[in-house]
Amino acid sequence: MGLRMPSGLSAYDRLFLWFFYFVRSLRFDLPENQVGWRSRQNQEIRFRVLTAIGDLKGQRILDLGCGLGCLYGYLKGQGWEGEYTGIDILNLMVQKARRRFPEVSFERRDILKNPPARKWDYVIINGVFNHRVKDNWAWMEQTLMSASRLAEKGLAFNILNDEGGWRDSELFYANPRVLEEKIRGWSNGPYEIVRGYLPEDTTVYLRR
Repeated sequence: MGLRMPSGLSAYDRLFLWFFYFVRSLRFDLPENQVGWRSRQNQEIRFRVLTAIGDLKGQRILDLGCGLGCLYGYLKGQGWEGEYTGIDILNLMVQKARRRFPEVSFERRDILKNPPARKWDYVIINGVFNHRVKDNWAWMEQTLMSASRLAEKGLAFNILNDEGGWRDSELFYANPRVLEEKIRGWSNGPYEIVRGYLPEDTTVYLRR
């Protein structure tokens, strides 16, 4: 499986992402709304499914596209103990996440251009691929290839599906059949596709 777009996100895509979150940071007070979710319940349903990839107790977790660190807040609320790292390409997100949770590590980094030298047990990617960019499938492939190299046990990500019955022009919706075809080509080991927890959402586990 080879990379087709070595540059990753375009300058326009990056600006659009910054603007997307900057506007929401001004409009909303609650962190779940600032990062684009309709409610905390809606956000935490996704967290519950993503973290079901394995037994995360005592594990090293990379939250890729960490936003405001909401996944860490969820894990902490569940009594989870382990090593958490959050990475995001937007300094806007990283600075706020550090203020919310100073006890853990948040870092601004583009893993396509500057991949970390270390690894984690699990990589979790929540909501990142919902943004509409120039070439969503190529961006997903690049990101998942890079992220999978950082995961010693598994990677979990989610994406909106086009059978959910509602649309937002700013967002990307994956056709489930195309997604499964892509996953078969991208996976280097067993994979699992999870549906049914929300009508508009799909979660994928890529395991070692």
